Amino acid sequence: MKSKFTAGLIIISIVAFSSCVSSKKYKSSQAEVENLQTQLSSCNTTVNNSATKITELNGQITSLKSQNADLTNQNGTLAVDAAKYKEIMRQGKLNEEQLNAALAAQGTSMKEIQTKLVEGLSALLDSGIDVTYKEGLLYLTLPEKMLYSPSNATLNKSAKAALSPLASILNEYPKVAIYVIGHTDDAKVHTAKFDDNWSLSTERANGVVRALIKDYKVNPNRLLSAGRSKFMPVVSNDTKEGKAQNRRINIVLNPGLIKLYEMMD
Repeated sequence: MKSKFTAGLIIISIVAFSSCVSSKKYKSSQAEVENLQTQLSSCNTTVNNSATKITELNGQITSLKSQNADLTNQNGTLAVDAAKYKEIMRQGKLNEEQLNAALAAQGTSMKEIQTKLVEGLSALLDSGIDVTYKEGLLYLTLPEKMLYSPSNATLNKSAKAALSPLASILNEYPKVAIYVIGHTDDAKVHTAKFDDNWSLSTERANGVVRALIKDYKVNPNRLLSAGRSKFMPVVSNDTKEGKAQNRRINIVLNPGLIKLYEMMD
């Protein structure tokens, strides 16, 4: 009996020991699995983050390639534009030289005319006459009071003092075209004779042209008259002095640039 009890106790102990060993291995294995799962999850997160970063970097690379292509195109365009600009400047300098040569060939010098006008009209310079040279043209400005009474297009008595020496100089240079342009201030004009500033400015220019032809024998083929009304002021019309300065006759002397360019061609 005792022998049977001992044998049973030994069997139970073996089973219990085996069970204990299996439980420890299971728990250890389970812990290792959980640890591996944690590591796997961390790796997956890292992979996802890396994929996102790669996508962003690819986008930046694409953008930089596009910018590089644009810069390449712009540099090419700038190079072409620079070459065109240099050619334009070269042609401009050449044309200027040719123009001066053509002017000299036909015996016309705008600087020479300017000097003669200043000298010939020197007695009137204090009255507001102005002579300027700009871009190949000569501009002579005659104030209203020297030629006309307010809102009137009939030349006054003092007009002869300006037009006579002017016409004498103009007749020395028969190849120079003469443009006569009337200007007013912004004060509204409405009289029995003139409906507006346009008609007054135009008729004043016409009056100067008629006098140059009739009284001073200037060739009419050289003359052109026009009115600009109030739309080309030289100063503001806010003051009385400014308005007086804007009421004027401009005489523009043109050496016939179109014909000169034809000569150069």
